[in-house]
Amino acid sequence: MSLSRIKQGIEELFANLPHAEKALHALVLIWVLTQIISSNFMHVHADTIWSSINQVAKLHVYGGLLLLPISLLFIYKALKRRTIADMYPWLSGNFSQIKADIQTLRQFTLPKTHPAGLAATVEGLGLLALLLALVTGTLWYIVASSSGVAPTLLSIHKTSVGLIETYFYAHGAMALLHYIQWWRTQA
Repeated sequence: MSLSRIKQGIEELFANLPHAEKALHALVLIWVLTQIISSNFMHVHADTIWSSINQVAKLHVYGGLLLLPISLLFIYKALKRRTIADMYPWLSGNFSQIKADIQTLRQFTLPKTHPAGLAATVEGLGLLALLLALVTGTLWYIVASSSGVAPTLLSIHKTSVGLIETYFYAHGAMALLHYIQWWRTQA
């Protein structure tokens, strides 16, 4: 397993993305991973007042606030490349490509990416989960830093983070499956 072959496989995974979107994807990926890791060292509960949270929690919060504009740019770039109809076909009741992709999966084959397909839909849901986690975290910060606590918003944020964590790991697993598939075709 050579380093150049690994790099070639990773480049193949991102071959269809414009350069700016590749860079944003990498930045958001690393940033979200950092947020997930830092959240494990926070000790913020419903009754924790803002003035007593630890430094890791503050880094997490400020990191999330800085991630918001970067994520909005990433979402803009993704929606510019793919339309809302491509990423959210279910809004108009269009399930035809998703059904076709599921049929392909039933044959134990990874489907190709198509507009309004499973991959585009999952990408759209991931962007919504990211946005939800960032908006709820921002709202919690605004209220908690001014009034001391915001238990309901903290609970909503923690729940919404579960969605982005699930997406993060599932998206990574799918990338790994595509990488393995590419690797096998190269052998």
